[in-house]
Amino acid sequence: MTRANANIFHQVLLVVSLIVLPSAVLGDAGHDTKKEPAAMEGMDPGKMKMGGQGGATATSGQWMAPAEAARRVNPVRADEVSRASGRKLFEANCASCHGPTGRGNGALAARLETLPADLVVIARQYPDGDFAWKIANGRGQMPAWKETLTENQIWNLVNFIQNLGDAVKLEHAHPSGHRH
Repeated sequence: MTRANANIFHQVLLVVSLIVLPSAVLGDAGHDTKKEPAAMEGMDPGKMKMGGQGGATATSGQWMAPAEAARRVNPVRADEVSRASGRKLFEANCASCHGPTGRGNGALAARLETLPADLVVIARQYPDGDFAWKIANGRGQMPAWKETLTENQIWNLVNFIQNLGDAVKLEHAHPSGHRH
């Protein structure tokens, strides 16, 4: 085996272990995936996989973008303008599955085979490039947005999502500045 092949093999092995081990240890309770609303632009609700009468029951380990995509640096400055744009895009395209605060509890979430990710929990746990690739390419019930949203819109969404954990902390802060 050449050195290049050995490096690729080790990278694939690492990615597989990051996906399989948490699922095996946590019984697939680690992170949820899946997504989007039926009322979204470019989305056909008739083609979404919905769970049976019991609603969403299946979960799966957090999926990862390819390493090269995950390493991409966000070209859009994470300022208030970008996050405000990302919030509007999130409300229009993501909230019906991920919920208005990103907790994975949107109006359509219970109907999906796999619950949407709790974005507050995973915010800042993954690099910007990882989130951008997932938004652009989708997987399973999570639609691909690269044909609907511009690249800058996707990065604005990333800036908003990466700030969700901080926004929730601020919501729970007392007027005195004490946080729960």
